[in-house]
Amino acid sequence: PDFTIIDEEDSADTIDLIRSELKTEKTEKAFPRKNRIQEIISSARNRNLTIKEVIDEEFTGLTEFTGQIELINQGYEKYKKICRIFDYDDLMEVLRNSLRDNPTFRKRLNSAYKYIMVDEYQDTNIIQKEIVEFLAGDSANVLVVGDDSQSIYSFRGANYENILRFPQKYPGCRVIKIEENYRSNQKILDFTNEIILNSRIGYKKKLYSGITTEALPVIRKFYDQEAEAEYVVDRILEYRERGISLSNIAILVRAFWHARYIEVELNRRSIPYVAVGGLKFNERKHVKDVIAYLRIIQNPYDAVAWNRILKYLPGVGQMTARKIIDTVLNGKSDVLESFSGARFAEGLKNLMTMLVRARENEIPVPRKIEFIKEYYAPLLQAREPDYQIRLLDINVLIELSSKYNSLEKFLTEFALDPPSKNFGTKTTPLIDESEDEPLTISTIHSAKGLEWHTVIIPHALDGLIPSVRSLKNIEEVEEERRLFYVACSRAKQDLIITMPSFVTVYNAFLSYPSRFIVEINRDKFRYK
Repeated sequence: PDFTIIDEEDSADTIDLIRSELKTEKTEKAFPRKNRIQEIISSARNRNLTIKEVIDEEFTGLTEFTGQIELINQGYEKYKKICRIFDYDDLMEVLRNSLRDNPTFRKRLNSAYKYIMVDEYQDTNIIQKEIVEFLAGDSANVLVVGDDSQSIYSFRGANYENILRFPQKYPGCRVIKIEENYRSNQKILDFTNEIILNSRIGYKKKLYSGITTEALPVIRKFYDQEAEAEYVVDRILEYRERGISLSNIAILVRAFWHARYIEVELNRRSIPYVAVGGLKFNERKHVKDVIAYLRIIQNPYDAVAWNRILKYLPGVGQMTARKIIDTVLNGKSDVLESFSGARFAEGLKNLMTMLVRARENEIPVPRKIEFIKEYYAPLLQAREPDYQIRLLDINVLIELSSKYNSLEKFLTEFALDPPSKNFGTKTTPLIDESEDEPLTISTIHSAKGLEWHTVIIPHALDGLIPSVRSLKNIEEVEEERRLFYVACSRAKQDLIITMPSFVTVYNAFLSYPSRFIVEINRDKFRYK
């Protein structure tokens, strides 16, 4: 029969339709967005887990919505069957089920394909593994290519055991190790070999290269995050003076907030960069929100800023926001009195109280942002499961603003679009964006398969690499090890690893170097 294939965005729209039909219960917290629900449902299917298991493991801020998301998933499955719709996950499941349950279909494909080859086998999930096995049939003419040391996508459903257990599934198979590396020099390989040598499980390998160099990987520790950022950007400019283009340099991070101080420093020096796997610091929604509050404090007639922040008040839509803004701009009547009978009156009162409090002239800029943070944090928590990470960005704004005794000057020099080329007092000549291709700031997950002349890995503290969330599970720690290995092995010529003396996160104080670095022999790197 005819059917339609839908992509992830169409899938999310369908889920949104199901949710509206089910009329999910109202709660104090905002209901998860359609894309987040789609992500949860897809993760559960790819990893052979229940919706509850995925939420309990990865989305703990959404536990109160578990029952409703399970109900949405049931409705989503029924809707697809009725409307003959396949999403991407269905394509895999239907093929696997057809191969498993229909012997005629399976034999037909077995005879059509005599040899099966699979690349990046370490990134396959359970369903994909079963498809390969059914396609191979009794002939077992299967060749898989992969690197177990680069299995870093378990959050997408990739099963690390697929490549490890391949010899058990096919006892007569040959395991061929390809250990010559054509990307990195031998000093970097000596360093990365030790990272993976300490892994608890996996195929033991020792990579070698014909590329020789005298330069060891460099590890540096600094007093604070600002000093770390200044060093990183200084080194980037040094490389540029040596004729190495910015596009040949990458900053790789475990999580994008690890690069927030470096981003600010790059903006100060007007060095162009692209953010891969995340948004630039000054483009992040919560940063823009805080700046909007500050703009209203500075200029109560900033209609654009008002429009941005009023949407967070429950019961305020586009039309109501317009009425409130008109009242503010006209100045003929008190805003609170004008809307005293509205259901959003209490929320509007809290907002106006915070703005009046923060508008006092004698209050320094950092304290103004702290007032905003106190007001904004509950709103952010209601909307974003990772609100605690986002609050750390607001802490950065507080620290940055401490250098300014004028809110006007801070807002002027932290112009969001585009970033100000006058930010700070650095004497380094500015770089015109037309002169250089931008450097890359990327999450490690987004950097897999890529390479650069120089790779810089900041914030290499234990609890960040590996993530503090992984420390209770040995398998997750080992995946973090592989993630660090992937980051280091992206470097062709120079590898620089940096860290501040400490970082305070919402649930920990982190000050020790990554355990993956501590395990490496000191003769494999230069420490300062």
